[in-house]
Amino acid sequence: MFRAVIADDEETIRNGLKKLIESYDLNLSVVGTAQDGEEAFQLIKDYQPELIIIDINMPFMNGLEVIEKSRIIDSNAKIIIISGYDQFEYAQKALEHGVFSYLLKPIQYRNFKNIIIKALDSYRERMWELNKLGESNTIELSSKCIGNQAIVYIKENYSKNDLTLNLIAEQLHTSQSNLTRIIKHKTGENFTDYLNKLRIDMAIKLLLDKDKDFTINDIANIVGYSSQHYFSRAFKNYMGVSPIQYKNKSNKFYHE
Repeated sequence: MFRAVIADDEETIRNGLKKLIESYDLNLSVVGTAQDGEEAFQLIKDYQPELIIIDINMPFMNGLEVIEKSRIIDSNAKIIIISGYDQFEYAQKALEHGVFSYLLKPIQYRNFKNIIIKALDSYRERMWELNKLGESNTIELSSKCIGNQAIVYIKENYSKNDLTLNLIAEQLHTSQSNLTRIIKHKTGENFTDYLNKLRIDMAIKLLLDKDKDFTINDIANIVGYSSQHYFSRAFKNYMGVSPIQYKNKSNKFYHE
């Protein structure tokens, strides 16, 4: 399934585009929406979507800056700009960065689906062209696709305590050894370390949540550990202190 990221500082537009895309039967999933440029770039780094729909005028980092940085990550992603600015300099910059389409607000929704279809078709054609370059490129492209799918799958399922490398390999129809190599190449970490890092990062957020007083056992279950003991050991290995020590230290800091 293709992935899309939507970035616009107007919530009604973000949500409207997301619902619209989800109503199409295009094998396309909106994996994230962003309200500013920094958040958009982070989503693009995390998910490496095939389709990026982005506004130009956003806080912290404008859309053209996001596009420029995103091209370093993936030069083949199809980008659709949505903008309230009908200015030549913006359109010229968009062309320099290989933007697929430049749409002015308000968006003509009747034509929007056709533009999405053409963008995805263009992406497929580009992948086919890359495949023609030779078997080595085909293997590399396949590995990239599997790597992207694996990272998305882990991020969506890290809270399940029965998540294993073998389970993910079966879901992606590849071997465990191949998936091990791909994850290591993509993240710089092995599967277990990468999974633990995701879980501990989420655990830290829960420990610092002032609105909900989670117990250590609650947090262990939420982030995917089968026992409080295993969670505490993993947390200490990662942070150097136990979860309760980290929480007490943080509370002391906030009260001083």
